[in-house]
Amino acid sequence: MRDFLTEILCILFIFSSSTHGFTSPNHPNSHSNTTPIRLRQKQIISHSKTFSPQPFVTSSQMNMSSSPSVKTSTSLASVSKAIVTKIGSTTSSVVAGAFFLVLAYQRDSFMLTFFIGSILNGISSKILKKVLNVDRPEGFQSDESIKVKPSDKGMPSSHAMSLGFIGTYCIAHAMSLLGTGFQSSAISVGIILYTFISLLYRVQSNLHTVAQIIVGLVFGVLNSITWRSLAFGENPILRGVNIMEFVSNTLLPETGVVPLQYLGLSALVGVAVVGSFERRLSAFVKSKKAKSS
Repeated sequence: MRDFLTEILCILFIFSSSTHGFTSPNHPNSHSNTTPIRLRQKQIISHSKTFSPQPFVTSSQMNMSSSPSVKTSTSLASVSKAIVTKIGSTTSSVVAGAFFLVLAYQRDSFMLTFFIGSILNGISSKILKKVLNVDRPEGFQSDESIKVKPSDKGMPSSHAMSLGFIGTYCIAHAMSLLGTGFQSSAISVGIILYTFISLLYRVQSNLHTVAQIIVGLVFGVLNSITWRSLAFGENPILRGVNIMEFVSNTLLPETGVVPLQYLGLSALVGVAVVGSFERRLSAFVKSKKAKSS
């Protein structure tokens, strides 16, 4: 095949040379182009052997990177990633702050029982981490959105347990107050969507594996269902237990409202249990010590 192409090139070269006034070097009227024909043929053959054809690139491939659809999909992906990062990186502060504000506003037996259950759920996540002793996935140390790197184990995810507990408790309470209409459905969808985005960030940042998230969610949801049944005296096994009644009779004054001065104690307990606040506090103390030294 290569010899055939070489012959074709030779013929084309000779033909083009003749059309541009090429004459034989032995011709009496020859004044230029005195290189012998065989030498020209050898040059063409050597050139054809060293010639390497360039890959053919279509115009669609050349314009693919600059097409509007590619640019649009890239911008949408960057925007969605920024939203997931923003929501996921602030979940601890937003949820804890919102919980504390509601507790400060509604300081009754329901909210105090809810708060106690959340604290016990957080403590159980720390115990499970010690018992299961499963490391976090590698790679979260290089993520710049994680300001304070966690040093505890990864199974189960304490964030997933907390979101599962609080989300399930809120959805159940909304349905008990509003029924199964549009309002309770909208609240449920909003809570589930927020939980999904927050936990998606933790997987994308390599803070947890999918299995660690699922296990944390399962424990959180089960703890919430069990605690709520005990809080309202509806547990099928422990029928005589009613935690809200116990809290109202033993922990609350006759007004049935938690005094404001006790909210500081509640905040300290929450900070001690929530791992992210604990890590932020320790990092703050270390930075102060480093600056002073």
